Amino acid sequence: MKNCLKICCLFLFLTGALLSPFQALFAAEKTAAPVVQQDYTVLSGEWQRTDGNYLVKVGDVQAGEQAVVEYFNPKPIHVERSAISTWKGLIKLFIELQDTNYEGSTYTLYYYAEKDALAGFYYQATLDRSYKVIFMRNNK
Repeated sequence: MKNCLKICCLFLFLTGALLSPFQALFAAEKTAAPVVQQDYTVLSGEWQRTDGNYLVKVGDVQAGEQAVVEYFNPKPIHVERSAISTWKGLIKLFIELQDTNYEGSTYTLYYYAEKDALAGFYYQATLDRSYKVIFMRNNK
């Protein structure tokens, strides 16, 4: 019986049946999509939140993941910092606000090219609550 088991294992090994899960893994690694440098300038422009008078202006986008970001509700609210990066293939825009009633509030938005929209989350620090939000490009 032991010999039969050895012969079966040897047969499976030689035919590649035992290796097939590993071969598939390595093949997937070889065919994985290459990392593509994102064109962050697509974020340039004015973005209107769909549920109110909230406006984000993005300008002077640099290759080093930097941009000038302004926020209005409808008056200007101070943007403490902003960052552009890539997350799971999407362009990510992070905005931290620092102003009266906005201390530490943040936006974490992702660019969806097929809809030309920014969607993500607004964290309202004063209430410790997060909200789903969508911004559409203002085509004035």
